[in-house]
Amino acid sequence: MRILLVTPSFPPQRAVASLRTHSFAQTWGEAGHAVTVLTTQKRADQAGWEMTRDSFQVAELDYGVPWYLERMRAGYKAEQKEDAAPRRTWRSLLLWLKQKTGIFSSARMPDLTDYWIAPALAWARAHGPWDVVVSSYGPYAAHLVARAVKRERLAGCWVADYRDLWTENHLYRGMFPFTLKEAREERACLREVDLVVTVSQGLADKLKAKTSKPVEIILNGFDPAAHVRLAPESAFPADGKRRIVYTGTLYPQGQNPRPFLEALSLLERDTPALRERLSLVLAGPSAAVWREMLTAHPLACVDVRDFIPRELALRLQRDANALLLVDWRDPGEGVMTGKVFEYLTAAAPIFLVGSPAASPLAEFVRRTGRGVVVSDDPPRTAAWLARWLADPDTICTEPDRAFIADFSRERLALRFLDMLTRAWQKNQLPLAA
Repeated sequence: MRILLVTPSFPPQRAVASLRTHSFAQTWGEAGHAVTVLTTQKRADQAGWEMTRDSFQVAELDYGVPWYLERMRAGYKAEQKEDAAPRRTWRSLLLWLKQKTGIFSSARMPDLTDYWIAPALAWARAHGPWDVVVSSYGPYAAHLVARAVKRERLAGCWVADYRDLWTENHLYRGMFPFTLKEAREERACLREVDLVVTVSQGLADKLKAKTSKPVEIILNGFDPAAHVRLAPESAFPADGKRRIVYTGTLYPQGQNPRPFLEALSLLERDTPALRERLSLVLAGPSAAVWREMLTAHPLACVDVRDFIPRELALRLQRDANALLLVDWRDPGEGVMTGKVFEYLTAAAPIFLVGSPAASPLAEFVRRTGRGVVVSDDPPRTAAWLARWLADPDTICTEPDRAFIADFSRERLALRFLDMLTRAWQKNQLPLAA
């Protein structure tokens, strides 16, 4: 098949979403299909993850935005810096609005990638047709480009990948009156698409309620070779400390690690020398969020780090004594964090905190045999941690390696490829001349 993958989220962009879309392109290309990725030209502050492109082609298109939006984007970056002085400015207001509603966040309308749609379509008209076009949200611009590609018969079949929901996004509720247009656009997309794919059963259930088209699940996954390629040196000094590691983004809108922090605070109060025995390492772009939470639960044993390279994040995971994972507060929203898959190949047990009743993530951690679900009762958790510090063998996990192997990105991409093939054979339209 000739496959066009439309996704602004693609390497070298530093984002977990880039790992998913790259695995699709790489695996489909290695399977013998002619794959082309249509993506955005990455800005300097987005780039950093260079990955192989030897089995597929990439078209990276630059796009211009009005000068005032460029200034606004620069203002966002300045306000997000940890050392930026708090100021009451229009930029602060826009940053608050962005965080509250998701506008200009690759999630809700409007977004800067709106200006990429026209050049992307012009490129597609000049280089098509393809047998299948696959779009991966977010941003929603990917779906709008793919819909137009199919409408113009530049592709015979369209498959939409929902890494997150659009109008029912679990983080961002959108801003009126743009929400009206979004609802109309998404209805049209779900009416015209041939197959919908998403990342969890909860999200699939929500999408099935919105479309009569088939909805399938392709979970996020892991790269089995990721740790093999790492530098062998330990990420930590040989100081005898036991380290609990969290890497990546924390979303305070739906994740609550506070009971765990309170448990550590209680443990630290009762164990004055705790900082010599334990370190909680919190690394990633949410350093400011963690620091704010720690104002209520000051900890001497905490090690907060700002954004770190992906290789270092993987080394921290590899060399940790335990991996901290924070569940989503509402299982009804269908959130299945991709971080759990990245943690699967590490040796350290997963400590899952903040799990509500009927949590699919808790069930997954138990099913894989990779960790334990930690109580949200701080005194109980403090006592449990004290026992673990005294004897780490109190945490005995037995990973189900055969079950875990099914979640390698290559296997998942091949499963997706089979879905693409069947959708194309069933739904293909005659292509434009």
